[in-house]
Amino acid sequence: MDRRRFLVTATAVGGGAAAIGAAGAGWRAHEAGLIYQDPAPFAPWFSLGQYGPGEREGLCAAAILASNPHNTQPWRVGLSDAALVVEADEARHLGAFDPFRREMWIGLGGAFGAAEVAAPGLGLALAEPQIAWSGAAGAGRIEASIARAAVAPHPLAAALAERRTNRAPYDPAPVAPDQIERVLALTGPVAGARIVLTGRETEAGRRLAAMTLEATEAINADAQMSRDGHVWFRNTAREVAEHRDGVSVATAGLSPVMTALGQMLPPVDAATSGRYWLASTKDQLAGAGGFGWILVDDLDDRAGQIAAGRLWQRLHLAFTAEGLAAQPLNQVPEMADRDRQLGRDGPWGKRVAELAGGGGRLTFAFRFGRPLKAVPHAARRPLEWVDLQGA
Repeated sequence: MDRRRFLVTATAVGGGAAAIGAAGAGWRAHEAGLIYQDPAPFAPWFSLGQYGPGEREGLCAAAILASNPHNTQPWRVGLSDAALVVEADEARHLGAFDPFRREMWIGLGGAFGAAEVAAPGLGLALAEPQIAWSGAAGAGRIEASIARAAVAPHPLAAALAERRTNRAPYDPAPVAPDQIERVLALTGPVAGARIVLTGRETEAGRRLAAMTLEATEAINADAQMSRDGHVWFRNTAREVAEHRDGVSVATAGLSPVMTALGQMLPPVDAATSGRYWLASTKDQLAGAGGFGWILVDDLDDRAGQIAAGRLWQRLHLAFTAEGLAAQPLNQVPEMADRDRQLGRDGPWGKRVAELAGGGGRLTFAFRFGRPLKAVPHAARRPLEWVDLQGA
């Protein structure tokens, strides 16, 4: 008997049975982890303050807080002699979503970008990242030498622990131009990658929104992509505590009541999850102050992917510092990669090229705006889970 039939039966046989139904709901809430939320999955967000000048471990603690694809956290991090090392964890890739590991390496660049923002406050300086080795598929690592420097916190350092991926709708009104200028000034340049920002109601903004919705539908229709994305969905607080990664009901931008109900209901399959994702994408596209994307010269160049990740990390921190929210919307470039992987003459590569407008290759898309609600942090695996020396 499923839970709905149980509750109907309980109501039909009187108040005593209804009380049993309430007890059953309480049991489900307990199993979902709603009665006691384990704080451990969120502890890394509050750990940066424990590192003082010269403590290189603080670089690793910052790196694991980086924005990354679907919160897969596709890295191992560590210190080697006088260098920071960020290594690809090939087991944590997105499968058909990321067949060329483009997004994985953007995530590795984001981890390095978070560390380089933390470094000045620790009295440290990071050299430009070098690709130590890179084999087929996603395997590889980034290394950057570490030097001593004067303690001078980066303007974005305070945003490291505050940054969140906000999937709730934003105020659809345009963000003021002077605030956009401050965001770009805080972000600064990163060699090898470039930012384009546009309003929601511009031609480019409307095109990106329409393409993103169509790409979401195409992903849902692709059985392999649907399955590969669904494995990273965490339905309950207990699953979050166990895995400490992925996209969860709690971070989906729902109301508190819907968040609680979503965690108490039985887990959904990939097709149902895809329908919810499509509905939320419609709301996200309608609730955006603007859209943007990051361009590189070569989609498959690892150095360009690292640059895109560094740039997105800084940009997201700058949005945070200015009280704005942001969320990746990479469905369009993901579908272009899927067409290329399968060798089919699909429309997505051409559409991405048209949107880029000849200024480069579009590798990352996002929305931004003034948040209408606060959202919780996503879970993070602790350093001891991702430490290279413990691998």
